[in-house]
Amino acid sequence: MKSAWFKGILFVAVMIPAMFACKKKTTITNPPAVSVAGKGGLATMRVVLVDTGLNVDSGKVYVKYNTFVVPKDNKYDDSCHISYVDGVPMALFTNLKPGNYFFYGRGWSIIRSRTVSGTRPFTIPEAMKDGINYLYLQTSPE
Repeated sequence: MKSAWFKGILFVAVMIPAMFACKKKTTITNPPAVSVAGKGGLATMRVVLVDTGLNVDSGKVYVKYNTFVVPKDNKYDDSCHISYVDGVPMALFTNLKPGNYFFYGRGWSIIRSRTVSGTRPFTIPEAMKDGINYLYLQTSPE
């Protein structure tokens, strides 16, 4: 009986360290290149402010590069007034690189006679680095 206990304890004492001794070999790989958003690219962003289904025809849209959240200091990298492009009121940002952007729009909804605003993050993918991107920014009354 003592021999069986001794063999069992010896087996456990040998196997537990052996289980933790085998480790996967880790290889160091370079992380994928992170796109740095901002000016200098070929992409275009067309931002349309929408107030419950109607386009807002006057106002301003602000953009912050390389983020998905409201900037802490409330400072944005660029802005554009809403103007008509192809018959649609929108803010037009040109020469953008692929990456992450955060948009804040504020305008006057003439049909409903109220000031509206809205925010939304957006990523310009590498595949659209030289294309036109549309963002419909839903707003709510202030």
